[in-house]
Amino acid sequence: MYYKFLRRTATTMLFVIIQHIEILNKIHYLLAIFSIILLIPIMNAEASSNPNLFVSAENSQFNNHFSGSMVIEVVVSDPNINDLDGVRGEPDVTLNGKSLRMVQTTDGSWYAYFANVDKAKAADSTVGLAGKGLDFGVFCSKDTTSSVFGISLSETDGFAVPKSAGLVDFTNGNSSISPCTGSPTGSTNLNNVVRHPKSINANPNIPTGQIGLNSNAWPLIQLYSFNGVTIQYNSAGPSQEVSLEYDEIQNISFSVDRDFYPKNAEVFLTVNDFQLNQDPTDQDSWTFGIGSSPSTFYQAYDNSGFSSANGGTGLVNLIPHLSTLGFENNGKLSVNLGSVIELQSNNEQPATSVSDGSQTFSEILTLVEDRSNSGIFDNADHSDQSTLGILANAPRGQTGSVEYNKQLLSILSGSSTATISLAPTLTIGDGSQSLKPGTKIPIILVDSDQNFNSGLRDNLDAFRDSSILPTLKIGNPITLENASDVDFFTLSTDLLTSGKSANSSVPDKNSARLIINTSPVSNGTFEKISLNLGISASDLKSLFIDTSLSNSDGTNWLNYDLRSFANDLKISDFTKTSMTLSFGSLGASPVTIINSGALSSPKGFIQLDNSVIQSISGKSGTVYLVITFDSNGKGTISSEVNSQPIIFDFFSFGIVNSNDVNNAIYRFELEETSDNSSIFDGTIEYSFANQLNIFDPLFIQTIQPIDDQIKFILLDRLVGDKGISVSYSDLDKVGVFTTTSTKSNINTTSGILSTDSQSYRFGQPVTITLHDPDLNLKNDLVDIYSVINDPNSKNVDTVGKDGSILLEVLFKDIRYKRCTINGVEHMGLDTAGFILTETGPNTGTFEGIIKIPTTICNKSGTELITSAGGNLDVKYYDSRDVFGNANIFSLLKSKSTTSFLVSNPEIPNWVKNNAKSWSSTIISDSEFIDGIEYFIEEGFIVISPTDHSSINEQKIPNWLKNNAKWCADNQISDEDFVKSIQYLVTKGIIRI
Repeated sequence: MYYKFLRRTATTMLFVIIQHIEILNKIHYLLAIFSIILLIPIMNAEASSNPNLFVSAENSQFNNHFSGSMVIEVVVSDPNINDLDGVRGEPDVTLNGKSLRMVQTTDGSWYAYFANVDKAKAADSTVGLAGKGLDFGVFCSKDTTSSVFGISLSETDGFAVPKSAGLVDFTNGNSSISPCTGSPTGSTNLNNVVRHPKSINANPNIPTGQIGLNSNAWPLIQLYSFNGVTIQYNSAGPSQEVSLEYDEIQNISFSVDRDFYPKNAEVFLTVNDFQLNQDPTDQDSWTFGIGSSPSTFYQAYDNSGFSSANGGTGLVNLIPHLSTLGFENNGKLSVNLGSVIELQSNNEQPATSVSDGSQTFSEILTLVEDRSNSGIFDNADHSDQSTLGILANAPRGQTGSVEYNKQLLSILSGSSTATISLAPTLTIGDGSQSLKPGTKIPIILVDSDQNFNSGLRDNLDAFRDSSILPTLKIGNPITLENASDVDFFTLSTDLLTSGKSANSSVPDKNSARLIINTSPVSNGTFEKISLNLGISASDLKSLFIDTSLSNSDGTNWLNYDLRSFANDLKISDFTKTSMTLSFGSLGASPVTIINSGALSSPKGFIQLDNSVIQSISGKSGTVYLVITFDSNGKGTISSEVNSQPIIFDFFSFGIVNSNDVNNAIYRFELEETSDNSSIFDGTIEYSFANQLNIFDPLFIQTIQPIDDQIKFILLDRLVGDKGISVSYSDLDKVGVFTTTSTKSNINTTSGILSTDSQSYRFGQPVTITLHDPDLNLKNDLVDIYSVINDPNSKNVDTVGKDGSILLEVLFKDIRYKRCTINGVEHMGLDTAGFILTETGPNTGTFEGIIKIPTTICNKSGTELITSAGGNLDVKYYDSRDVFGNANIFSLLKSKSTTSFLVSNPEIPNWVKNNAKSWSSTIISDSEFIDGIEYFIEEGFIVISPTDHSSINEQKIPNWLKNNAKWCADNQISDEDFVKSIQYLVTKGIIRI
């Protein structure tokens, strides 16, 4: 079992305590348990079967066994005696019937530490430097008078105190214990086996520690001779007891985190050995030399990775002393690295060797206790980095091994059988979703070979040499697939003939990353690199769009990723980086494609100037690349363990000779869904380019070519053999890349136009709806298409951009367009406030609202005409219909009827009443004129604004009174009555 989840987490212990509490039969025991939880800190020991007595070696996993020089902690936590301010009697605790002196600490509980006298002396005798290794401090015999330390310890077989200053006649482990005299004073703490005891209660109102112990004697380790141990607390109620076996540790085991390992994987080793738990108050650290001369060191490092005994005479090899210290077959660890395993450093073991000042011990492996007093040790630090790893070139089906306690455990690299080696799977979506523009679809890779660290979520980062990236290629982008000949230059001014060659390769042609190995290059700084791109100038010309040529329009781009240089080679500043191509030979016919100051980060997607493309048009021969980092951004080579993958691609998008151009490559940096899942996910999303954005750099820049959330663009439908294919190169069991891929069709859709009604009144708002998912460009935003407002554009007052039309609105088959008559500008689609807006993120449905105008400009823009009696039409210029062809969809043509007739509204009752009163001569002509004014204002009668005032001067014919009366009595329609008035205007009877 792998115990990684237990590492360094004191907060988990309440859960552990609750899980291990035995069922108690008496209610006062339950109350006592709750008191313990409330009154004492969470302890890193398994829960006791007693309500108030806790012993650190009480542990069912190891059958209550302890051994050798282990220090045991005894705690009494009793609410009746936990007062810190008042004098309380010392709890009556015995060890095999002998008094075990208890000391109160600042948490209110009472503590004691004890060990076997012979093994404690044996451990202390190994100390090479005071305060390091297994130092118990200094020893005094039980005959030491109580005046020296304030208490009597006559029932012990001696004791150890942490400080020696002021004492006389003390001994160390290599001498017989004698009575101590003198008066102890504060000095350097020598005790290294009880490193984090609770602070003694030094309240001035009570004796120190409640029993008058000299504080310089704390932590006190009481020593006894025993074979078995019974600790008994004689409390006011029933006595509480813990029995321990002092013998060979039971249930010693060790394990690794999985059955087989891919290349570059982390190997997590866990050892369960309670005897390695020397200090019950702190996480113990053991370092093992696993080479030809085995060695074992206690606390070479502390549990944070800082040197403790390492580097001086305090570092002592315990191998010759293990038997004396009570170890049997445990305490020694060996690793057969074979051709599979490598030793690594991490935060808890920052180097791969330790030293005693005169001798260096290489090939080491450090295990640190996952929490104090657990007896569970592993080789991973807080960041889940291990001290064991699988080699990058480890052959599959080979093994290394680990031996502990005379047990062997194999570490298998990959697998030689198909039953273990699982073929990777790569899927897009769940099969129920079709790919739609502007929609994020999950992409999932399952591959245990990419699960390098079972304690972390692995990411398939492009800058990590061990990652393999699923890749989508469209068209024929230029990559580093054939690149070679990488050279490093110390100075940016160095001649291009003076470089230092590095090794390089492109092991995965699918993702086309150039892997650079700097091991042949001398350590030091560099300011420039060069490489052969492995392509010709004609290759570049065939990719790039030269906009200076006729029938050619579009943009060209550089996609680069130098993050491995930032991470491994310590380049922190890319602002002065420049990139230059040369042709024919390195340095010849240079063309600078990226100027100093154009970049800001180690990864980017940047447009190439048209001048660069035109400069390349006259070149020939093999193409070379020179990247100059300058002195501000120089890198450092320092015996790197990892290789450095880099990416350098050329993309192009546009139209040449009426043919779409779309050349790009996209790499998925998928992320593991959880620790040790071997399932990696991300998303894939695309947008269709259309006539408004295909030449727009801002739109092109929305793509994400290297990410866990890939965004790409398309210019056309891709179905059948042309469907998109995301490919993944699996490194199979024989070490050969085998490509697996998943294919998906990309369909286009035809636009659908509609309105919210089929007839309208003047001034009534009309909602125009266009449904076309191809226009959905962004997954999480509402897309908006605006109206061209440039009066100089031939397509002014259409939904569009830069002279291209997406949608136009027409009345009477005339575009709703602005015009200026007699110096007065009359509105068109833009001034009417029309905007085509998506109804919500990712809907693919767009709406715009326009009010029916009473007048529109005629086709030539020379006069106003009424819109009454005509049709409303909308035309959508679809860049790609369902068949992938450009098409124009019309609102009228999409309906079975053409009844989008702009109708006159019903005449209001007050107008009818006026007309009826006028026909009966109840009101005058001038009062009836108010009704005619209404018709003019509503646009039913069209007149020139300059003639508006002349209406009042006309005499209205009497026959109109009959029409007015009939309209008021509903004997003729409202429309007929309006037409009769329009007739008078047309014939000039009413001059306008």
